[in-house]
Parts: sequence; structure tokens; C-alpha cells
Amino acid sequence: MSSRFPFTANPIGWFMVAYSDELKPAGVMPLHYFGRELVLFRGQDGAARVLDAHCPHLGAHLGHGGCVVENNITCPFHGWRFDGSGSCVGIPYAKKIRPPRCCAAGR
Repeated sequence: MSSRFPFTANPIGWFMVAYSDELKPAGVMPLHYFGRELVLFRGQDGAARVLDAHCPHLGAHLGHGGCVVENNITCPFHGWRFDGSGSCVGIPYAKKIRPPRCCAAGR
């Protein structure tokens, strides 16, 4: 007979963190789930996205002062923009994104 134990410390799967009507288009909502700070945002296309809450540049909390531009969330400190996968898609004062794999991890 197999055992289902031990369970992992963090659950694996899909979990509801907000109702759809709680987040309007271009809305930003800070969250704390699974022992982590997260940010929920809805792009202009209507899709909701969740990322780690802190900008990898200097650690600003994207859920407090961050804003949505098109389908990306913008950091309140220096305007770095992240898409729904957490990839940095723009830095307003730079021609290239350095390091190229800079991201605000999601998932």
C-alpha cells in the first residue's frame, strides 16, 4: 500500500488567489500566498498574471505603486517593465536589457 505522505511544504497545482471581478483591467493587487510576496495584475487584454512581487533591479514591491502599461507591469522605482512570464521587456533609460535574462520570476 502506498502512502500519500509526506506532503511537500508548498502545494503544487492551481489555486484561486482572487475573484475575477476584484481585478479590473490595468489593475494591480499585492498578494501574500505560500509564504511568498506576489503581485497580481491584469493587462489591457484582460488576462490576469501573477509574478514575484519584488523587482529584480532594486527590490521595489511591484504591487505597491506598480502600474500596468499595455500587458506589462511597470516598477515604481525606475520604470522597468515585465511581461506576464516575468521577463524584462523594457528599461526606459537603456537601449539593451542587461542582463538579458533579467526577470521577475513567476509561477
